[in-house]
Amino acid sequence: MQHRFRLPVLLVCILMMILSGCGQSTEQQAAQNANKETAETTASSSTANKTTSFPRTIKHLSGETTVAQEPEKIATPYIAFVDYLAVLDEYPIAAQGVSVIKSNFPNLSQRLEGKAVEDLGMEVDLEKLLASKPDLIIAADDMQDKYEMLSQIAPTIILPQAGDWRETLLQLGEAIGKEDTAKKVLADFDQKSAEYKEKLAFRSNETVLFVMYNGKEQFTTWNDGRFDPFYKGLGLKPVESANRNGQLSLESLVALNPDHLFVINNWQNPVQGGVKAALKDSNVWNSLNAVKNNHVYELADPSLPGPMALAKIDGIEEIMKAMGKE
Repeated sequence: MQHRFRLPVLLVCILMMILSGCGQSTEQQAAQNANKETAETTASSSTANKTTSFPRTIKHLSGETTVAQEPEKIATPYIAFVDYLAVLDEYPIAAQGVSVIKSNFPNLSQRLEGKAVEDLGMEVDLEKLLASKPDLIIAADDMQDKYEMLSQIAPTIILPQAGDWRETLLQLGEAIGKEDTAKKVLADFDQKSAEYKEKLAFRSNETVLFVMYNGKEQFTTWNDGRFDPFYKGLGLKPVESANRNGQLSLESLVALNPDHLFVINNWQNPVQGGVKAALKDSNVWNSLNAVKNNHVYELADPSLPGPMALAKIDGIEEIMKAMGKE
């Protein structure tokens, strides 16, 4: 008997729900319809944007390459481009020198933590590159002679090894569909540089020199513009007589006598304990103004002189940290 009444009660409940639904106001129904149309329009617009973004044709050193769709599996047989991709929050599935990065480049290595990147070796293993099945290869001009071979594996773009870092970042951003990200990175860098330049204005009359220590009281210097983002961007004063690249003896360094000395770690010939420890008993070294005033700054990451974006972005932070204190 009890079971006989379950069905009519259920029907009454359903009927009440239907009547309740029918009782919604015209305004409510209109709002629901409008929301539905908006959602559909947004979805349609999103799809349209993706369609118009790709395919795209990228001009590069070996001609033009059409990238059919937003790449998901990027390979780069050039170690420095791992840096640029990391700045764009994009990580390759395979790259040159991954083990070298992890052993010697702490800033970039930190960004690669937890990322699965196949190591192609410093001498790029083309079989590993092929096995990684990339949908885009971004190579440097040292592999320009292998462009046709690489293009058989995947669409390939050839960029300069040591081009202007800003241009390279924008080119990479365009190739992978992250040109807006690249522009924002550069805008943020310029804004922060201007801010730090103002904060470092009290150092404007103090000379600054960047060197790399090679051991045996020999240093490497550069004057080819690679430090312009720091000298010009942060308003640092260069040593006027430091006008040549190449080797610099300790005596020559003393002759330049900078007020601030940045010593960059030499990853190919690291100095155990650092340059301060290595030269602490040298009277010549101790005669430097920078040594006397505790203005020698040792940088663990060797990428500062390189043509990489992360080197510049992290570089202004390192410089500000070192020189920003009164």
